[in-house]
Amino acid sequence: MKTGAILCTLAFVFVTGCSTGAGSSQVGHTPAASASPTAVNAAALSCRLPITSPTSDSQAPGGWVTFPGGQFVRDPASLPGRLQTDVPSYDRAIGGWVPVSIEKVAPDGATYVVHNDPIVKGNGFYLFDARTGAQQLITSADGPPNASGSWQVVDYAREGIYLWSVGIATVPGLWLLDPHSGYVRLINGSHYWSVVSGGAAWALDQPVGALDGTYNALYRLDLASGQVSTWYQTKGNLRLLSATPTGEVLITEGDGYGIPEVVRGPKQISALGILPGHPSVTGAYNTNPGTWLSLQGGGLALYLNGIEATVMSSSPDIFNVAGGCW
Repeated sequence: MKTGAILCTLAFVFVTGCSTGAGSSQVGHTPAASASPTAVNAAALSCRLPITSPTSDSQAPGGWVTFPGGQFVRDPASLPGRLQTDVPSYDRAIGGWVPVSIEKVAPDGATYVVHNDPIVKGNGFYLFDARTGAQQLITSADGPPNASGSWQVVDYAREGIYLWSVGIATVPGLWLLDPHSGYVRLINGSHYWSVVSGGAAWALDQPVGALDGTYNALYRLDLASGQVSTWYQTKGNLRLLSATPTGEVLITEGDGYGIPEVVRGPKQISALGILPGHPSVTGAYNTNPGTWLSLQGGGLALYLNGIEATVMSSSPDIFNVAGGCW
């Protein structure tokens, strides 16, 4: 939640999960939080969900899962124009595939950002017109001074492009890149903010004084006030999956993948129920109409606030969500 293998450092493994493609378990571009749950019946969902699915040959990387039924068909239109360091997503605004994952596409779908891809032949961040393919360099800066080359995109939001520091040399922080001026400013430097959604950011970090290498504290940053609060702490290891459209956050505990849990507020946590046979997830994506979960072993489930996750597809294919279901 890509072509090209990624070298995951220990910190990156436990914060986002390591996969054979960059960002496959990273939370994607997300809508703002709403005051009440969306009235959607998962069992009655009728739409097409764009996805990418790993392939070792020349097959199209993207395709469609259609509901009801949950059948998957690859789409050859997802194949052209691929990048070496990213996977495509479907841009509903232009009615076509773009060569970057959903968190790198602007909310209006008009532009997307490419970061350090060999095909672009230049370091830094480039802004692309989604319709014409015209590109321009936003900034050649690629990380804070003491962690060069470490910035990665968290989310392309209305206010700009959120970045965090990932890699061998990293520093805590959340930065905002203005796609028009190229100006980058530090929002908060207290933690590794890897998820942004609905006016908040979330981070996993070691509590003060922890030396065992585990990430066992979950923090929330209110982007309007700048207030940081601790939402959850444990002696074990945590993995941050996704925010939800209604302001919750999904995590797993323990090494690797596990059964998701819902954190609704400080010290408000409960297990997320999924049908038997699908106990763990490999990624989560906060996009219409709720939060999609990639199931370990293949298939998809859908979580709608206040309702346990419903298995929507039992396909043996591994799915990474590449847009909303419409």
